[in-house]
Amino acid sequence: MAASMKMRILLLSILLLLMLVGSSDARFSRKFSIMPEKLVSRHLLRDLGYDMSKVEVYRRWMQDTDRLSPGGPDPKHH
Repeated sequence: MAASMKMRILLLSILLLLMLVGSSDARFSRKFSIMPEKLVSRHLLRDLGYDMSKVEVYRRWMQDTDRLSPGGPDPKHH
């Protein structure tokens, strides 16, 4: 009788533990993160050896709002 009671308590404890672990969400802690808080792409490109004046020209060119698609909108495309 005592052995079955111990077995029930053990099974209930394991079940409760599994329910608690299963419902918890894992999150990364910023305190232990190896990545910097803010990754600035300009600093990264400069460190990789890119000419920042050329990068700036391309950035402005890509932001130009007067660009048109070569054939206009595709009527078959939704």
